[in-house]
Amino acid sequence: MPRLASWGRRLAAILIDDLIILIPGAIGLGLFLAADSSNLTALAVVGIVLVFASITVGQAVYFTILNGNERGQTYGKRLLGIRVIDEAAGGPIGYGRSFGRWAVPAAVNFFCGVFSIIDGLWPLWDDRNQALHDKVAKSVVIRLQ
Repeated sequence: MPRLASWGRRLAAILIDDLIILIPGAIGLGLFLAADSSNLTALAVVGIVLVFASITVGQAVYFTILNGNERGQTYGKRLLGIRVIDEAAGGPIGYGRSFGRWAVPAAVNFFCGVFSIIDGLWPLWDDRNQALHDKVAKSVVIRLQ
């Protein structure tokens, strides 16, 4: 088994990824705020769509494609030298499991906001440094080199 990624590296990677994902949302919010407040203009509508898309669809696509491909790395993971692999075979987890790795915590968090905190802290006491979303997808995050 390769060396598992530390909680600190995982946290830093997700913070980088969140910043990347929030860029279109921030642009959308800027467009919305710049629009005429007396009526709903096209600029405001574009802004609302960008905010919504970056928060929902953007996250799903970003994490599914990047964690599910051959590299198993988002841009944050690349910068931190870590990647997602199948816990048994050691290869890529694929797009379906990658989507589940993102969707299960997103859905649970929709109903219970504290889940993100529990999921994020779980690797601190787990013997395989797995978050709950890793357990769902049967994946681990390893450190390269």
